[in-house]
Amino acid sequence: IKPVVIIGTSGYVFWSAGLYQNSKDGTQWLVLFGAATCGISAAALWTGEATVAILYPEDGQRGRFIGTWQLWNKFGGIISGSITLAMNYKTQKSGGISLNTYIVLIAIQCLGFPASFLLSPPEKLIRKDGKKLKSNVTKDETWKQRFINLKNVFLKKEVLFLLPLFMSNVWFLTWQSNYVTHHFTVRVRALNSLLTAIINGATDVIAGYLFDVKMKKSLKVKNSWLITVVLMVSFFIYSLIIQHEFDVTPESGIDWTGNPRYYRSYVPFQIFKISGELVFNWVYWVIGAYHFHHSEIAYVSGLIRSFESLGQCFSFLIGAVNDSDMVNLAVAAGAFFLSIPSVTYLAFQSDDVEVSQKLDFEDDQEGDDSK
Repeated sequence: IKPVVIIGTSGYVFWSAGLYQNSKDGTQWLVLFGAATCGISAAALWTGEATVAILYPEDGQRGRFIGTWQLWNKFGGIISGSITLAMNYKTQKSGGISLNTYIVLIAIQCLGFPASFLLSPPEKLIRKDGKKLKSNVTKDETWKQRFINLKNVFLKKEVLFLLPLFMSNVWFLTWQSNYVTHHFTVRVRALNSLLTAIINGATDVIAGYLFDVKMKKSLKVKNSWLITVVLMVSFFIYSLIIQHEFDVTPESGIDWTGNPRYYRSYVPFQIFKISGELVFNWVYWVIGAYHFHHSEIAYVSGLIRSFESLGQCFSFLIGAVNDSDMVNLAVAAGAFFLSIPSVTYLAFQSDDVEVSQKLDFEDDQEGDDSK
């Protein structure tokens, strides 16, 4: 896991540098190079961090562990969002952000590489009861066997039935980005970036504690999924209404001063950020709640991230071939609605067996003194 995470922190900076240079003088080659390195790094980082979040925690701490992981994921956004808002606070018009914003992002991304070396591998993890997890890597396993294992994990019911949700849970982000860009001023967009990090981070922490509430696991899976569905459906219905209003009466450059439309078309979406973030937390928590062998977790994490990226790719493609925000939103809503039946069926198949009974631990009990 550690080498994968190290690779995952090394490519983002080139993407930000490319955006900076392109905004400054129109240079394109660095944007393309950065996009390639960012794609490779993102694949590694997303798989590595998701594996850690699912595999490392104990049953009673998994929700808080995932919530804390997602919170730290937003911490960079809180810093960069605060700086971006401060730099663009006086920009009461449409347009691009300050070049200094990219410099700040580059500096933050450079810190991730040395920090990644601090990650401990699974076999060095000591739990409260003194047990140590085995490595997620099976010795003497050939690449052919790894691809066979990947296929077997992919064909598991728990993965197949969740695939539609993996694809749809980021689909709406393309519409959301276009929506904010098309209708609001630079400083309102900067505020949106900051609020996204703060609201999502708060949602991560609260959801994490709720997922760890002592209750039958099957009941928690069912209830949390039903709550998630209600919130997401409400989000899409309200979004479709507001988008229709903008299609009928277009307007751009909406600011938080002097425009009553701001409170109807901007403020509610900050509240609805909770629903989208809850989906992320639910997906990783529920995967951890099912009975995957420790050696399968990396494959599951990779599949989750792959289909999330595939969904995002499709959403960007749809956004590129048409300029209708309504089409993008409608497709995103349809993708989520199509995922509801299979995920609901799977949620109601959950049992109450503890996940720890399915994980392998080292035979020795070293580390008892470090409880």
